[in-house]
Amino acid sequence: MTNVSAIKSAAEPGLSRREQRKLEVRGRINEAALTLFADKGVESTTVEEICEAAEVARKTFYNYYSSKQDLIRDLSDSMLYDETSNVIELALEKFDTTRERIEYIYGIMADNLQRYAELERCLVHQTLLDLSSENSQIGKRLGDLNAAFGELVGAGVRLGDVSPQYSAAFIGEMIVGLINATIINWVHDTSYPVIERIEEVKRLTLNSFLKS
Repeated sequence: MTNVSAIKSAAEPGLSRREQRKLEVRGRINEAALTLFADKGVESTTVEEICEAAEVARKTFYNYYSSKQDLIRDLSDSMLYDETSNVIELALEKFDTTRERIEYIYGIMADNLQRYAELERCLVHQTLLDLSSENSQIGKRLGDLNAAFGELVGAGVRLGDVSPQYSAAFIGEMIVGLINATIINWVHDTSYPVIERIEEVKRLTLNSFLKS
């Protein structure tokens, strides 16, 4: 899930001033890149434009990323996985029922797919490319996402509005699998009705696992 406004790096306790500064600069570069990618497209955006928007020198950019593609790889990791987990945590905090939480999560997902279509497609495509890399962290990140959805389901079981017929971990994995299959189809077919499919995945999730 892409949320351009959520990329800013927050200060972390325990870090030195130099480390905090590095986080702040990386955050500015990432935020500038995401804004430009969303506004004018990934392919049309240059490293020079990113540097200008982030107010950093070109040399500084290359201290953090070896290329624009390297930046995209980092963004695909943080935006597709970390932000999705953050949205799940927010849903758990804001809403009292699993139905409301699921509707909120899928609503954010559909909104981002509409607002940042090209950027979302680019980030997902990069993730698919990284699957073939020996150093790919996709397996771990996917496990983290499975766990986040599993926690959402587990909270619903404790609330009593999710059926305990299947384990929370299994349901979490099934939800992630459905979402991934839908998004991959969309990445490879620009005419694919992704918003309609996301809505159907939401209804299937609600009707399959929630108590009547």
